[in-house]
Amino acid sequence: MFKKYSSYLLLANMLYQYAIFFGWYLSNTQIQIESAFSLGVIAFVSGLVFILFIHITYFPRELNNSATVPTFPPLIMLFYFNLGFFIGISNLYVIQLYKLPVFLDSLRSPELGGLVVLVSFVLIFLSVGLFRQNTEDPNPVTQSNKLITTGIYKYIRNPMYLALVIFQIGLGISLSFLHISLMSIFTIITLHYFVIKREETYLKKLFGVDYESYKAKSRRWI
Repeated sequence: MFKKYSSYLLLANMLYQYAIFFGWYLSNTQIQIESAFSLGVIAFVSGLVFILFIHITYFPRELNNSATVPTFPPLIMLFYFNLGFFIGISNLYVIQLYKLPVFLDSLRSPELGGLVVLVSFVLIFLSVGLFRQNTEDPNPVTQSNKLITTGIYKYIRNPMYLALVIFQIGLGISLSFLHISLMSIFTIITLHYFVIKREETYLKKLFGVDYESYKAKSRRWI
């Protein structure tokens, strides 16, 4: 019970701190650069604390009957979201080494970002729905008992991971903070090499020829 409520509290604090920063960032209110950076650092630290708490508290110490992923995939996305945010505020308010290309300004759009986020929600809804229909757990640290190859999985093997990347891109666009979106490149790389490939190795051992046949008929990402 303590772990559960602590998780909720840390999540609420992270969201609150980010809301404070972006409530100012997206407004016309002017504050000192030092104050802006401080607001950002507080949000970044609150995110980092949440990520570490969830991983340390809930991630299994031993993975015997599942893919040997390094952590929960949503935490990977959240880590790079958080890191992209920190790099962004550090450059904006402290080191000021570079400016993002002007052509990227066209992507600073709450409407466009909201549409991208909506696409990610649709992918998650479709994916989780299929897992429930097949009484499977989408958590990659649990044992797989059935190979799901219908619905969206008929075409894409990792729609939930694709949704995480799309969600990160959409948030950065919505918040007019493109460092967050650009860091999705590292989210893709980490998911690809440290989650997806390890899951493929696990599923190949578990389902053998059936999984190889499924791989030949579907795409890894898009």
